[in-house]
Amino acid sequence: MATVVDHIKPHRGDRKLFWDRGNWQPLCEHHHNVKTMTEDRYVEYKF
Repeated sequence: MATVVDHIKPHRGDRKLFWDRGNWQPLCEHHHNVKTMTEDRYVEYKF
């Protein structure tokens, strides 16, 4: 069950991208954390 709003493309502090609802997706906390750790591990994350 989704419990977190995830940013599809990491916003990296960009407020416009942060609030862009088209960049949101629902995820459970576990999968959000896995995705975020993967993105944060690499300077440039490929989509």
